[in-house]
Amino acid sequence: MWRVVLDHDILTSALLNPHGSPARLLDFALQGRLRLFATPRMVATEGRVLRSHALKRRHGMTDRDLSRFLADLPVLLCLVPGSAVQRGSKSLESELLTCAAQSHADFLVTSQSVDTAAAEQAGTQIVTADQLMRLVGRDV
Repeated sequence: MWRVVLDHDILTSALLNPHGSPARLLDFALQGRLRLFATPRMVATEGRVLRSHALKRRHGMTDRDLSRFLADLPVLLCLVPGSAVQRGSKSLESELLTCAAQSHADFLVTSQSVDTAAAEQAGTQIVTADQLMRLVGRDV
């Protein structure tokens, strides 16, 4: 089973649009074909984004619905400690790379440019959601 870290944009897209490639990656994780990793900071960031008034209104979620949904995220995402650096003092890219290194991730799924040398040194390949979806689809 491949170990995978999704960046913030990919995870948000997967949670909000059930029809795209990022959502299929969540489906693969639920089927046991991928294992997804995140840090508590990454989950907290996702919670702040999903709690925005515009997103809650667009998707018709109450605060209670959203709280239940967010409580389930750590079940889907295996949590790794992240770093001991104070919140806000470390870039999200650095948090992604830390998560990938600590989880020994095979893939970091992102649409952003990241330090590929740091990721590859840890044995992590950087791919898009579409690329990983095709790879997992072949591994049937």
